[in-house]
Amino acid sequence: MRTTAYAAVAALAAIVLTASSTALAAFPHGPARVVVDFDPQAGEAPESIVFDLAGNAYVSLSLTGEIRKIAPDGTQTTLAVLPLGQAPPGALFPGIMGALAIRIDGTLFVSLASADLDAKGIWKVSPSGAATQLAHLPAGALPNGIALRLGQLYVADAALGVVWRVPVTGGTPVAWIDDPVLDVQPNPIELAPGANGIQFFGDTAFVCNSSAGTIYRFAMDRHGNAGPPVVHATGVPCDDFAFDIVGNIYATTDPFNVLVLVRPNGTQETLLTAADGLDGPTSAAFGRTLGDLRTLYVTNAAFPFFSTTFSPKIIAVQLPFPGAPRWWL
Repeated sequence: MRTTAYAAVAALAAIVLTASSTALAAFPHGPARVVVDFDPQAGEAPESIVFDLAGNAYVSLSLTGEIRKIAPDGTQTTLAVLPLGQAPPGALFPGIMGALAIRIDGTLFVSLASADLDAKGIWKVSPSGAATQLAHLPAGALPNGIALRLGQLYVADAALGVVWRVPVTGGTPVAWIDDPVLDVQPNPIELAPGANGIQFFGDTAFVCNSSAGTIYRFAMDRHGNAGPPVVHATGVPCDDFAFDIVGNIYATTDPFNVLVLVRPNGTQETLLTAADGLDGPTSAAFGRTLGDLRTLYVTNAAFPFFSTTFSPKIIAVQLPFPGAPRWWL
């Protein structure tokens, strides 16, 4: 990445830190600690993380196509490798693997922006590691965040500015949300995506547009249709995020190297920064075992086109509230 782009990241990071400060009492949390290190020399860039009920973590290594399983004792194994395809001329990398969603039985659902157009789309990976493509997406699509709700998958398209919906059994995706607020906006950061992270809290979908620095919410009606966009928070160049049980959002910000708390009323506070070890934070997830419900895990992707310290890791922090149950949906 060019020096001017690095300077833009640094300047905007200062804005994010200022905008996320509030006059409210500081939100209590424990110190950040490193729980897993990855190898930047091997291209290991942890993009997304989810947990099963046994405490196993599943991490998508975005630039290699690998889904890594990490047991509670720290043992790491390769669960599956999805096809990223061959890099087109002049590209920094071939395809890119995005986010993960997990079902209560341990089945994973994966968004894959493969350079092989036949492989681009939504994939399923069984607990044994068998990978199956569920749906194809258009050539211009850039599938990113993914959420599971009531047998349907919802995928944020960072290039086309839509949210796709497809059943977990597979089929032809339909544009569930197609609204210009999710389009890529002018931004000094190269590679800044539009619609990026997506999560549900109750019957409401929350979608962040990273390039606009805005988190929108879309209420779902009784027929399953998405309502009009409502601004939930601004000034947050969110990549992906996690909810706690009371509706607080914990937003990762990739090149800005901050973890931002967004309260239900939209006010914000910076919880962690690069001083706490953040290096390209791309996703967050709460633990799912009894003793781990208040632990938030954050992936440091440390993408080589953004990072200057190249420190891919998983960082953990203790919080006052447990995560919102993923399997209530």
